[in-house]
Amino acid sequence: MNRILRIFTAVLLCAGLLASCQAPEHAGSHTAEPASAEEKEAVPAQQTDPSAAPAADSPWTEPRHPLRFGEDGEFHILVFSDIHGAGPKLSTLAKTNIALLVEREDPDLVLFDGDNTWGLRDEATLRSCVADMTEILEERQIPWAHVYGNHDAEGSIVPKADQQKIYESFDWCVSQSGDPSLPGVGNYVLPVYSSDGSRVRFNVWALDSGQYLTTAERASLEPVGGIFQGYANSIYDYIKPSQIAWYRETSQAMERYAGEKIPGLMAFHIPLQETFTAWVNREALEHTGEKREAVCASEVNSGLFAALYERGDIKAVVNGHDHVNDYMVNYGGIKLCYCSTVSETGYCDMDMLGARVFVIREDDPADVETYISYVDESRMKDPAEFLEADPLTPGVVLDFEEYRPEIEKCGWDNNYNDNALVGKITAEIADGHGLDGSAALGVGRLNFGESNEANNTEVKIPLETSGLLGEIAYLRVWMDLTGDGTPIDFRKACFGLVANEMNLMPYRTDDLDSPSPFWYLPEGGSEWRRMSHGSDGCFGAAENSSVRGFKGWFAFPVENMLRRGTLEQLTDTSCVTGVYFYYCLSSAEMKGHPVWLDNISLVRDYRTFN
Repeated sequence: MNRILRIFTAVLLCAGLLASCQAPEHAGSHTAEPASAEEKEAVPAQQTDPSAAPAADSPWTEPRHPLRFGEDGEFHILVFSDIHGAGPKLSTLAKTNIALLVEREDPDLVLFDGDNTWGLRDEATLRSCVADMTEILEERQIPWAHVYGNHDAEGSIVPKADQQKIYESFDWCVSQSGDPSLPGVGNYVLPVYSSDGSRVRFNVWALDSGQYLTTAERASLEPVGGIFQGYANSIYDYIKPSQIAWYRETSQAMERYAGEKIPGLMAFHIPLQETFTAWVNREALEHTGEKREAVCASEVNSGLFAALYERGDIKAVVNGHDHVNDYMVNYGGIKLCYCSTVSETGYCDMDMLGARVFVIREDDPADVETYISYVDESRMKDPAEFLEADPLTPGVVLDFEEYRPEIEKCGWDNNYNDNALVGKITAEIADGHGLDGSAALGVGRLNFGESNEANNTEVKIPLETSGLLGEIAYLRVWMDLTGDGTPIDFRKACFGLVANEMNLMPYRTDDLDSPSPFWYLPEGGSEWRRMSHGSDGCFGAAENSSVRGFKGWFAFPVENMLRRGTLEQLTDTSCVTGVYFYYCLSSAEMKGHPVWLDNISLVRDYRTFN
């Protein structure tokens, strides 16, 4: 929306010149609930004069900066989540990414969907952090709102009620503390007016989803442990029945006032159990995005989704909480959406960094468009673009004697967010260390971390020429683990392939989570030895498949390389753009000694050398 228009709108509303709701143009997708005779008598007269202000008894609290559709008939909402501001300033990456996406998307409203901060312990630090987080919004006079997550008040001496005062002290904050009798802080609804200001066309709802179940609640629910999602991590809080009742009653009151159901978006932090149910059934439903971790909903299903489904006005729900899920599934006419993160302060996958966008059109506000605006715009490319590639010709795809690519070093579990870890990884091509004394790629670890994560080494190596997988069945690689006199062994290791964009998560055996065969042929030998990955798809000393000091050929079946979260397999139409290699050393003596890789090939039969 034009910023001058936005200011002009605020002036008009302050002067009492904008109206509220008019007669309906169309009803929602569900039949409106009939009002009783007493309710009908209590309904105020409709404001049909565009110059009239909302009635004093309207069922919402007008925000300080009224929201309205632009002259182009659109309203854009940009949702950030899990910023995890841990000090008076955001990380440089988080602040840069916020500014980048605000500039790109030019939103009419920005929502922060919880875990905005991380247990900040004094008001001055909190105020400074919020100021840093919203600096570009205040400068550009963009209205913004927020909800709380499980970490915002965790370990904090600043109660949420006091945090709310700090948030609302900022000029362009339109958040509201809401009814103090309700659980949590910040249960409110923001109306979005038509472009001419005559009526409300859309609602933005906010709920506080709490923090954690109480000790007593957890004790009474154990040992259920999250059976609905296959993951025993359901210690999180839930939206209470009184909050659901408030939503229902307010929604009904707004419908009576407006004469029609008003479509809306609802934001809260902790996802619903139905978010997992929707994913399980995604193939039969409209869906986008990926699930790379468990849906960490509460063990308690308090019935919010049922209430939303019954009312029929909420067209989309947005959550954060699970940082490496970014999917949307249209379940029962409600788009259940994750928002990823733009911050590395909490855990993240760098290829998923981004924010969710909602586009609402005044002529059909019930048809909500949504997508993730990724920090790396190449992530938003249509995968169909890669189908135009030719099938790979079986054989060597990485010969470091002839091709010296730029190696992409990763951090923990394909995560690029820890520069300290990445800085300990070496990836250099050197002569004399490869097959028959040729050049090879040496991948090394300069330190031995005390934790497994701090000891991870990961690289992605781009192919010189990408191509469709076609009939390729194996990844074969020559590897030297002699370590120049200090034999190398892995605690865990695996190989994989990158499909489409190089910044995407690889397909790798590590995500198989079950034994998988691989084969080893010693240098100068003639008999391949069959070995096996351990229970999590990796090989090495911790997986009963030690390769200490090995030197020779290794071969891995492509069919067992899966993509994390989705557990999808590569297909013959997957466009392979790179090779992935991960390892973790088994002992400190091996640090500084590189693993040498050469003659990496994609082949139909690992036993055949051309």
